[in-house]
This record gives sequence, structure tokens and C-alpha cells, in this order.
Amino acid sequence: MEEYVLQVKNLTKYFGHNRVLNHVDLSVKRGEIHGIVGANGSGKSTLMNILFGNSVIEETGGYQGDVLFEGKHMKIRSPKEAAKLGIGMIHQEFMLIPDMSVAENIKLTREYTSPVIRKALGAELSYIEKKKDEEDAKKTLAQLGFQIDSSYLVKNISVNAKQFVEIAREVNKKDLKFLILDEPTAVLNEEDANKLLKVMKDLAKEGTSILFCTHRLHEICEVCDRVTVIRDGDVISTYEKEELAIQKLASDMIGYDVQTVERTPRKSEKETILEFQNFSVDMPGEMLRGINLNVKKGEILGLTSLSGHGKLSVGYGVMGMYPVSGKVIYKEEELDVSKTREVIQKGIFLLPDDRKNMGLLLEHSIKENIIFSGFYGKNRFQKKLFGKLAVRDHKAMDTYVKEQIQRLEIKCENLSQYTRELSGGNQQKVCIARAIAAEPDILFIMEPTRGVDIGAKEKILDTLVRMNEERGTTLVVASSELEELKRISDRIVVFCEGKISGILSPQAKEEKFALAYTGEEV
Repeated sequence: MEEYVLQVKNLTKYFGHNRVLNHVDLSVKRGEIHGIVGANGSGKSTLMNILFGNSVIEETGGYQGDVLFEGKHMKIRSPKEAAKLGIGMIHQEFMLIPDMSVAENIKLTREYTSPVIRKALGAELSYIEKKKDEEDAKKTLAQLGFQIDSSYLVKNISVNAKQFVEIAREVNKKDLKFLILDEPTAVLNEEDANKLLKVMKDLAKEGTSILFCTHRLHEICEVCDRVTVIRDGDVISTYEKEELAIQKLASDMIGYDVQTVERTPRKSEKETILEFQNFSVDMPGEMLRGINLNVKKGEILGLTSLSGHGKLSVGYGVMGMYPVSGKVIYKEEELDVSKTREVIQKGIFLLPDDRKNMGLLLEHSIKENIIFSGFYGKNRFQKKLFGKLAVRDHKAMDTYVKEQIQRLEIKCENLSQYTRELSGGNQQKVCIARAIAAEPDILFIMEPTRGVDIGAKEKILDTLVRMNEERGTTLVVASSELEELKRISDRIVVFCEGKISGILSPQAKEEKFALAYTGEEV
């Protein structure tokens, strides 16, 4: 009989009257990479939260069924208990401490301490050897193929850098037996994702069991020994490695064949709507160094690069979120990017890549999130009382929100549901509906399809294309997903080391993009 590190039997979980897991059976062998795939809202995250002892599970009534770890029945009630068992988890939404350094986050609770003071005063009062922690953190990051100053505060680094810190924290653990990965490559481009996949293979060879959840089905097919498909809380299928096929997995997880969005690129001879002149952005981990770039009115302009090479800082710089130099010319007038509200009122809006911390009001309703920017930034959804006093037009708000829920296929109970209760893909759709409500002339979109399933991904891309074609909105899309950019963009700008290394047609050969990524002439 083969040794199973993890066995899940008849696992059922309700949130209120909503059943999210239905008699789920799952087993993971020692040293196995076991894939979990499913659409947003299928129950994957709930399963992983049960296995890692997330407090939300106990707070909502616990679960039914059995979890066996190394052959013993377990009721893991906290991440601390999970860690003691040798279970680690890399979360889709970062579990990092913003005001601590990269090294401090990686070594938290496992710091090097002075042996002399530890012996005299005990571990609690022992002096932390900061230099050793930084060296060890740097070594672990190098193992992942990522370079960043480990003394940087986490709040000041880019999202992709945060993902590597999150991964490094778990890989750095010496007693790791079972690693749960929830969309670990969602923020990474293909090259960086491949680095992580190699680390996973190496860990598995050393005997660590891995539960790998991702919407990138080609990664699932590349590294997994077995794959379980979950749809609406039910296990639909389990495949051995030799049975894996992307189309088969996609069909099982969605329940229908997905139609991909494709748009014919146009050669824009329209006037310039936005111009960057010697524009630099001091964004840690995503520096931009003196670019010159024109954005044409009504085009879809793609921005791409390897992680940390500058694609994200263009939009964040325009919105005044990091120190900038150089000029931004908007409709033939210089734009003061330090005045973010004024930038929005002039018609420029940004959808951030970190939707949880920057894009959503998690403790507010879907309705409040969707109308927020239109109401406060553009004075929409208002009506006049007595000819002067402006008040909320709840009827107009409700009509608009219901329309967006239907058009974007946002899965929710009603428009009053808290946004934090939605799956990642549905939260992203709420962000897009909010951007549409702001009626921007230019929309910067950071990683629009990060962490969403294949069905939601195509719905989002379709919405962006329709927004461009029906409303004439100029879109600037920064993404690690080159194949998606090639399907919707008119031009694609490639960055290397904070500079533009090429502006290519979506039909350009792969070799040209590869050269541009590395800064070679194209």
C-alpha cells in the first residue's frame, strides 16, 4: 500500500445555507505534486483553508468529514497548528507584514539568535542576528532565481516581488512536509513562473508533498503527478499524469467549452492622447528609467516585461503613487500626476494589480464598490432635490449595478453582499465594473486576468474589448500574459530594466519578443 501524507474523506462544508464542498475525497502521496483545478467559487480555497486551519472555517461552523495527515486523524484549528505538523501554505492574497523587511518576513518566528544570550536569558529575550537573517533570506531568494534587497520594507516592493517573498518564507522552513500553493504563479510572468515550477519539482524530489492550485492549466500539465477537478463543490474527475490534457481539464472545471476572445489589431493613425517624455518612476522592484512613449486615442496598448522590469510602474506613476520625474502630456497639456483626484476627474483611471489592498472596499457591498468611483470621482448616480441639493439616486445605482452583475456574470447572492465574500475572479469583475462606472477616457489596467479561471478570464477580456470598441476608451493593459496581450492589443510595448526595449506588433514572431524581454535589439 502506498504511503499517503494527506487523505481527505467525505469532506463537506457549508457557509450558512450555501454548500461549498460536497463529500470531497482527496489523497496526496509523499513526494507527489497533486493539482487542484476549478472555476472561481468552486470550493478550492475553502478546501485549502480547512487543511491549513484558517480561522474562518471554525468561525463559520467547522466542517464535516475526515482529514488524515500522515495516517492520523487531524482537526487543524489554526495555521500555527498546521506549521507544527510541517504544513506550509503560499496564499493567493499575501500574508506578509508590510512594515517589516523582506528578510524579517522570510525569517519570522525562525530568526537566528545569539546562542550566548539565548542560553542566559532564554529564546524570548535573545538578540536577533539580523545580518544572518538577511544572508539566509538572500540565499533562499537566490534559490528561487529572484534578486531583491532583503532590507527593503515589504510595503514598498512590487506585487510580483511580494509573491517571491511569500514563496521564500515557506521554502526557507527546514521541517516542511506538505506545501499548499494557492495561485502562486498568478502574479508571475512565464520565466519567473518556470523558476517556481522547478523549485516545486526539486522539493517533491526531496520528499515534500505539494498541493498545487492554479488556473494556468499548462503548468498543471507540466508538473503534476495527478490532478483533481472540482466544480461547484463536487469532485468531477481525477486524472493521472499521462491522462492530462488542457481542453479536457477546462471542460471539466467550467462545464462547457470556452470560446476565446480574439480581436483584429488596427494600425492607429489617430492623434496622440497621452505622451510620456523622459518619464521615470521610483517604484521599488519596478523602476522605470526615462521612457518616451505616445499612446494613441482609442487604441489598446499592451505593456509587458519580465517581473520587476517596469511594466506596472507606468500606470502607478501616472496616478502619482510613486515619485516621478519627466513629463506626462495629456490632451496637449502637461498633467500634474501628484494630484490623483484631479487626474481621475480629467478622465484617467487605474485598475491596480493588488485588488484586495488597492482595488476594493472589502467590508462594503458589491453595490458600494461598483458605484464608488463613478459617484465620488465623476458625480454620477446623483439627482437634484429642490433644484440644488445633490443626493444619491439609488434607483439609478441599482439599475447600473444589476446590469453589470448580469453582463459580467458576477456570481453573488445579491448586490448587497460583502465584496470580501466573493471569489477572486468575481472580485476582479467588480473592479472592472467600478472602472466602467468612472467612464474614463484612458484606463490603465494592471494584470486584469491574474488569478481568475479560464471562463472568467475570457469574460474579462471580452468586456475590455467591448469597452474599447463601444465607448472608445483608450486602454493601457500591463500584463505578464503575453498571449492574452497578443489577442487584444494594437501594439505591445516590451520593457527591460526599466526601459523600452521594443514596440512590437501582436503578430511579431516569438523570437522578437524573446529578444525584447532580454534587452536585445529587435
